Amino acid sequence: MITEVSQIKSSLEKYLSNEGGPIKGFFYRLEWYKIGISIPMDVYSEKMPIFQLRPECQLTHSEELSKLPLDTDEIKFKLFAIPFKTAEKNEDLDCEYFKKWFQKKIKGAASLVSLELGPNNRIYYKQKPKDASLSQIQSYSLKGILKCIDVEKLEALRQKPLGYYDNLGCGLLMFE
Repeated sequence: MITEVSQIKSSLEKYLSNEGGPIKGFFYRLEWYKIGISIPMDVYSEKMPIFQLRPECQLTHSEELSKLPLDTDEIKFKLFAIPFKTAEKNEDLDCEYFKKWFQKKIKGAASLVSLELGPNNRIYYKQKPKDASLSQIQSYSLKGILKCIDVEKLEALRQKPLGYYDNLGCGLLMFE
C-alpha cells in the first residue's frame, strides 16, 4: 500500500512492465495527492506498459504519445514543477521568477506567449524511507501558451522532466 508520496515512483516502477522486464525510463505528473484515495496522474514511459493490476495502482487508460504536428504554431501547456533543488528556496515566488526560469528551459524550442500560476501545493515526503518526520517543499503549477520555434526541440523537452523532484511527480511538460 502506498502511504507516502515518495513511494509512488518505486511502486510504479515495480508494477509497470513490458516483455523485457520493468520499465525504468519513465516519469509522471501528479494532479493532486491525498493519502487514502485515488491518485490521478499522467505517466510518460519509453515503452508502452503492460500494466499489472495491483491494489495500490490501477491503470485506467494508456495510449502512445503522438508527436507534435510539424506545423505547430501556438500550443497550450501545463507543468507541475519545483524549479529549485532545496527546500530553502521554498518561499512564495512571483510570476516574473517563473517566466525567467521557464524561458531558460524552453529557449530555442519555444517562446512564452502567456503564463498563469496556480494552484500551488506543498508536497510532504520522506527524504529517506526510515525517516520518522516528513520534509516539505513547495510545488508550482504553471499553465499558458507557447509559440513554437522548433518542433523537434519542443518534442524533446516534453520527454524529460523540467526542474527537480521528478520522483515526487514533478516536471512533466504537457501539451493540450
